[in-house]
Amino acid sequence: MDVDSETEEKKNPTWDIGLTRELVTAVFGAAQWKKAHPSVRSMTDRPDFCRYHYHEALDMMSEYIESKLKETGLWGVYEDYDEFSYLMLKIRANITAFVQSLHAVADTCSHMLYYSLALDKLPKPLKERDIYAKEVLKRLEQQRDAGHPEYDKLCRLFREITTGDDYKYLNALTNTSKHRSIVRSELNEDVTGRREDKWILSLESFWYAGELFKKTNAREFMRKEHDRTQHLTVNIGVELNDALKKLRPLKPTTQAIEEIR
Repeated sequence: MDVDSETEEKKNPTWDIGLTRELVTAVFGAAQWKKAHPSVRSMTDRPDFCRYHYHEALDMMSEYIESKLKETGLWGVYEDYDEFSYLMLKIRANITAFVQSLHAVADTCSHMLYYSLALDKLPKPLKERDIYAKEVLKRLEQQRDAGHPEYDKLCRLFREITTGDDYKYLNALTNTSKHRSIVRSELNEDVTGRREDKWILSLESFWYAGELFKKTNAREFMRKEHDRTQHLTVNIGVELNDALKKLRPLKPTTQAIEEIR
């Protein structure tokens, strides 16, 4: 994103991943960056995957509505029900992939922070299977309280990823779909003319951990939670760079990475 305004840059920050590489290498060494790099790279891959699956699912649905249903209504699916069934299979596959990629962002972010800040060098490092959001946030907060106030904003941003009603729904939806049963998407048509959108793609209701999660508008949920998560991950990347700038380098680098830019 090219912006001329400093105010605009603060409002819509960009995360310089090249600078992350330089900073991690300067502070902790090339070997540490080698451990951090796969997760840093995946923090851009995951949003790209989400966007791909989002557009695949909703564009297929929109095209089918335009070409088939606008003239016939939902009864038109029975003219070629095999075509409609295959369409819904592809849509469900893309929505399930979207949900699982978006849910994985929190744990991918956990690995990125854990290795980028060399938390694995602390006494009693976490086992690989224990590097997830709750445990890494705990370690990060311990470091903040032990004399690293530069981690404070990073802790607050990271905590936000796994909080809120939409994340609660995402977590329940992902775990249900992964371990119990696929939560299916359904196409609903309004024949009353009272609803703004005549056709809505919804995720069916389901139970998780003793709680009922009601039928949800798939498009609205996917857009809203993706945008929330994407905004947070960019801000976390920006704040990670700011925190690394405040840490003492292990060895001199080229003009302290151009005075840390």
